[in-house]
Amino acid sequence: MARADIIALLQEGRSDRYIATALRTSTKRVRRIRHDLELPEATRATTITLEQAWTARTVDASDGHLAWAGAYREGFPTLKHNGINHTARRIAFTIAHGREPIGRVLAGCGHATCVHPRHVTDQPMRNTLNTQYHQIFGDAA
Repeated sequence: MARADIIALLQEGRSDRYIATALRTSTKRVRRIRHDLELPEATRATTITLEQAWTARTVDASDGHLAWAGAYREGFPTLKHNGINHTARRIAFTIAHGREPIGRVLAGCGHATCVHPRHVTDQPMRNTLNTQYHQIFGDAA
């Protein structure tokens, strides 16, 4: 393979392994040329954020709700990001409220499968809503 082809890919920021595979040469040769040109090692692309990964797995349900198109674990919508498991509703809550939720996060809109950030509630929010409800309607309601 021509040295010029290797140099062109090195200047694009490609990894030694990528270049060696694409041009059917050895990584040793690519490394040597990189060293000769005093080019830095290739860096990996930045991974997407947790919010971006969450957004990529939601689907507009067209009725104002968001459906989860990602994985489920034990019946809950989940997302694995950077090796850590997250529940979709906890991510949605953090997106909407800018803080970590306290206790379980549930869809407060009546659609059990909804993961819309404005539709999820944590335990203190539900406690407040229940208190307000009982203050308005009493125990008979």
